[in-house]
Amino acid sequence: MPPSSVDDGHPRDTAAANDTQRLYLESLAAQLTGWSNPRERVTQALERDEFILYTQTILPLIPGAVPACEFLVRLKEEEQHLAPPGAFIPVMEYYDLMPDLDRWVVSHVLDWYRSRMRERQILCSINLSGSTVRDSGFPVFVHGELERYGVPGRALCFEIAEHDVMARIAPRSRFAARLKALGCRFAIGSFGRDGVSFDSLKRLPGDFVKIDGSIVREVARDPVALAKAQSIKRVGDALGIQIVAECVETSEILDKMRDLAVHYVQGFGISKPVPLAQTA
Repeated sequence: MPPSSVDDGHPRDTAAANDTQRLYLESLAAQLTGWSNPRERVTQALERDEFILYTQTILPLIPGAVPACEFLVRLKEEEQHLAPPGAFIPVMEYYDLMPDLDRWVVSHVLDWYRSRMRERQILCSINLSGSTVRDSGFPVFVHGELERYGVPGRALCFEIAEHDVMARIAPRSRFAARLKALGCRFAIGSFGRDGVSFDSLKRLPGDFVKIDGSIVREVARDPVALAKAQSIKRVGDALGIQIVAECVETSEILDKMRDLAVHYVQGFGISKPVPLAQTA
């Protein structure tokens, strides 16, 4: 993190750090995509509706669980090439454009749901950036879009990474409560990546917790990882929170998740992301 001008009394240090970060991100984007002006490119993509959605199945393992899928954003380039998220997401985060992109995702998911899923029950999981979680106008926007498309709030599940939750848990809890008042569900993502602490589960009104892939990938060969997954499942059960295991990539890991009786699994061993247009 760049040094704070409040703490050290040298605003120029913060400005220099910001310039360094900007140059790094622009250099990374240029290497991955060839863009000469990443900020202009992602702004243009928003204005011209050049993003596309992919979905990845979140498979229920328990009887009666609602089918679910996660929505992932890609950026169209020439000749059907897709820019990798690692190229455009950091740029959009740096220039505070993620709230605009998250709104784009919500609108397009609801449009798809209205046209394709009205006769089916499915839970649509949407990741939110840290800057969107700080946007007090976002729940108001979601309310308006739900009414515009005539979709019930229960169709949406918003996911926030655990580190974004813990950064300022009280306002995050209020944010989540405003969306839950619309009927939406809430998930804490990347849980356990930086160590297993249950403060966020106790203090945020969540419906789901996603065990981080760094734990899930190791459960078949590392007793410590397995013990972490078991403790997350046990606490989740006690709090009435459903557990999702991400990054399930092998049959051995899937068997472990079945043994733990987690509620959902997700990963390349279950299904790979597919374009939204191919999602039934």
